Amino acid sequence: MSHPTIVNGGYWLSSTAGKLPASNIDATLYTHLFCGYGEIDATSHEVTIPSTEVSHFSEKVKVSNPSVKTLLSIRGDSKVFSDIAKVPTARDTFVNSSIKAAVDCGFDGLDLQWLYPSSPTDMQNFKTLIVKWRQAAVDDARNNNRPERILVASVPNLPYIEKNVEYPGEAIKQNLDWVNLVCYDFYTPAEGSSPDYTGPSSALFNRRSNSLSAHFGIESWTKYVPAKKIVFGIPFHGWAWTLANAAEHDMFSKATGSCVWPMDYSEVKSHRRARQCEYNIPNDPRFGIAYAYVETTWIGYESESTIPVKIKFAKQNQLLGYFAWNISGDDDVNTLANAAQSNWQ
Repeated sequence: MSHPTIVNGGYWLSSTAGKLPASNIDATLYTHLFCGYGEIDATSHEVTIPSTEVSHFSEKVKVSNPSVKTLLSIRGDSKVFSDIAKVPTARDTFVNSSIKAAVDCGFDGLDLQWLYPSSPTDMQNFKTLIVKWRQAAVDDARNNNRPERILVASVPNLPYIEKNVEYPGEAIKQNLDWVNLVCYDFYTPAEGSSPDYTGPSSALFNRRSNSLSAHFGIESWTKYVPAKKIVFGIPFHGWAWTLANAAEHDMFSKATGSCVWPMDYSEVKSHRRARQCEYNIPNDPRFGIAYAYVETTWIGYESESTIPVKIKFAKQNQLLGYFAWNISGDDDVNTLANAAQSNWQ
């Protein structure tokens, strides 16, 4: 396995190439870049590369930073992952084809986006999958005299999905280089989340519901894996609600749902300027998130003021690093990426 001393990561999605082509990424702001996505063929169980934007990602970003490590992020329906992980032949096909895809396209590693194993059987099969994955990476490196691929899994804020459905901490320690902690989107205006009230979508702290916070997630995960195996997520997007009453505009104010869907940080800035927001809280210390409002529009987001607070917290807790989701959400001068990188140094 690799043993990085720091991860200043960022996700780039091929669907955002129109806004941020891979060749325009300032890779000097990152130690690791994740490229989305590699796809899974539901019939053959092989990992496939859907576009040249993905297959040529590594060569493009390494122009500005030859030392940046690139990882192919593999997504798939949870049922597809579940089916692959439980059948030995399907599992072997997935594992071997993922390593091959990484090597062929010049990726230094792979990121497993199984969000999320949902039963005790799934978790047992997840354990088997990452053990086989690591062995395949070791064999590939040894047999071909080349560096071993980095192996990462993206995981939810808590190390358990429900009672008796827990991530296999020991297997993760032994077989994954680290885990990417998805500690954001706790509150959104979408149905099934919190359409009826505003909320700190990427709360660092949350006295109202402690489990819906990065603080609680990190505290929980460090009981399963070492802190140096944890990389925590920072969203480069915010969420906007429509307030039920323009005069009530604090956190957890009543709302009537979404006013727009997720807003990139660059869009939040433009919206604030265009609408001349009546008030902007660059960092609410109760939650470690920024928010702004004008009339009945309320937006919660990360800012250049909240990110240093989160970085400081991560460093104090001796985490391996952070990742940004996703880097196309930043503004033209990389305000958020610069805030993250400069405060980690």
